[in-house]
Order: sequence, then structure tokens, then C-alpha cells
Amino acid sequence: MLEYSASINWWVLEVFTAVWCFVLGSVIGSFLNVVIYRMPLGLSLSKPKSRCPMCETPISTRDNLPILGWLLLKGRCRNCQAPISIRYPIVEVLVGVFFLLLYWSLVYSGGRFLPYRFPNREWGAYQIIMGRTWDLIALYVYYCYLFVVVLAAAYIQFDRQTIPRRLLLWCFLFGILIGAFIPELHPVPAVISVQPDSVSVVLNEVVLTKTTYHSSLHWGVEKQTLITLGCGLVYGMIIGFLFTWPFLLQKEKSKCVFQPKTFFLLILIGLYLGWQQVITVGFLAAFCLACSELFSRNQRSEYYRLPASTFLVVALAMQMLLGKYLTVLSHDMETSFYLIFMGAQITAIPILTGFAQHIYHNREFQETLQDPIPFDETSTITS
Repeated sequence: MLEYSASINWWVLEVFTAVWCFVLGSVIGSFLNVVIYRMPLGLSLSKPKSRCPMCETPISTRDNLPILGWLLLKGRCRNCQAPISIRYPIVEVLVGVFFLLLYWSLVYSGGRFLPYRFPNREWGAYQIIMGRTWDLIALYVYYCYLFVVVLAAAYIQFDRQTIPRRLLLWCFLFGILIGAFIPELHPVPAVISVQPDSVSVVLNEVVLTKTTYHSSLHWGVEKQTLITLGCGLVYGMIIGFLFTWPFLLQKEKSKCVFQPKTFFLLILIGLYLGWQQVITVGFLAAFCLACSELFSRNQRSEYYRLPASTFLVVALAMQMLLGKYLTVLSHDMETSFYLIFMGAQITAIPILTGFAQHIYHNREFQETLQDPIPFDETSTITS
């Protein structure tokens, strides 16, 4: 009976933690809607209070609840019945679901989906109560902040606006200052030592399986952490250039699938995730972008205008949730094969993005030819 009661208590605790993560994400998503709308216009994020854009009536607290407020209002203003865009609850749901999934894959699982890091022996809420997930909780906050910034940037570019400089600057400063002083925020170091033989690998696995991973946070600047940050920045710049080269080298910036400052998003991803993972994110985003443009080549651009940063969001989410299965590290294969594999990924990025830009340009050209030429019946042709 006592064991059954204890299991029920653990189940309730785990459900409560999962619901709390989703609610937290939806609340941050609600604030993200404010950032997406106000920051590009240079408006204050705190004042004035949220209001209806049609009748300018301030939105009450009960109507401003994430997701529920829009559902209770049935997508219309309480005062003037003007329609409220469905995009607001979509952003709240997206952020809430991501926070929940990242909690499950990162904290709840004991880091089993992280590349390189040895996972905890316990699952679930037990390890949280015992204080064995402080490094994972810190990494959870670190990754969530990067995700919401990249998501906000993608929505801002979807509205055909420029990403605000202060949004990128604050994310960069947070990644540099916090990332430099907490080594646990970089579970994949820039330099990974390869085991000399199979015997040492077996011995290490035996030792690690017989010990419990007691996680903790260590404050201080370490040489390895600075090297990881530096390599992440450098590779972020390289992958950013290879990913956005059709925009950077093209004269007509308006006729491009890429938007301004997409280059800086990959620099941030390299800073937060490291050089190995930014290569994976760049390749996945380029592959998704090329496939999306290929499948939508017959659609008009006015109905299909997703910016390239949308696919960075998708690739970043996949990498954060399933990084262990998407990232290949140097100790996973022989050095020669590893260099060939990483080189192939890097080479494929500009090829895929160039292919996507070629399809986009052809679609724009075909639409120009199909558009009817305006004709003035009152005009006459004289010779």
C-alpha cells in the first residue's frame, strides 16, 4: 500500500512538472507576441498595456491569458468583435510544446539525448528531487532562451521586417557572459579526445555504468570553455556565410528567399551549441529549405513566403531535442571518415541553399510573366 501511494505521488509530481513547463512556455510565448509586434517598431515592451488594434480598448487580465483567452473570446475582441489573429495562440502553443518536449528530452531523461555527455542513471522526477540535474536545468534555460530568440526572429522576418539589433545583441551578450562562466552549458567541447584503443573504451564504460552522475554547476572561466565558445563563433560565421551566400552576394536583395540578418542567427547558434552542432543545424536547415522550395515550386509566392529562418527554427528544435542522434562526433568513427563526413555536410550547405534560391528566383520570374499587363482603353497608338 505504501509503495502504491509513493508511486502515485511520484506520478502526480511528474505530471505537475510537465504541466508547469507547458504553462511557462505558453506565458513566455504570450510575451513573445509582444516582442514580435513591438520591438521592430521601436515601441516599449511594457507600456502601454496590450489593447485591441481596432478599437484600442485595453485587454483585461482574464482575456489576456495565454491560449485560453483567445479560446474564450472565440478569436474576437470583447468590445468591438474585431477578429484577433490566430497567430497569437499558435505562438503560445509552439513555445509551450517546445518547453515541454525539451524538458522531457533534456531534464526528465537525465540528458540521454545530449551528444557526448554521459547520461544520469535515474529518470524522471526522482533525480530532480535529489538535486542531480542542476547542470541540465541550467542548460534547459540556456537552450530555451536561444530558441525563443530565433523563433521571434523568424516571425519578424515573416512579417517582412528587419530583426531588431537589440534582440540579437542581448542574446549574444547572454551567451558570451553566462556561457563563459558556466562550463556545464557546453556539454560538447570543441576538442574531443579520441580513445587510443578499444580496451580503454570498455574500461571507461564499465566504470561509468557503476557510478552515478552527480551533476552540479561550477562557476569560473576555463580555457576549454573559451575555446569552445571561440570555435562556435568562428564556425557560426562560416556556416552563416555558406547558408546565406545567395543573399550576401546577390545585388537585388528583395528577390531572395533569405532575409537580412539571417547570417547572425547562425552565429548565435554556433555560440550556444558549439561548432559541431551548428554544422548539423546548418545542414538540416538547408536540406529542409531546399525540399520546401522544391515541393512548392508551383505555388505563388504570395501564398508561400516562409523565410529561410523558419527552417533554422525547425533544425534548431530538432538538434536540441535529438542532438545525440543527429550529431556525429570525432570519437564515433575513424578520423579520416569523420573529416570526410563533416566536409560533405559543410559542402552541401551552399549547394542546397543555392538550389533553393534558384527555384525561388524561377518562381518569381514565372509570376512576372504571368501577371497581366495593365491596359488603358483610352490610350491610342500613334505613329
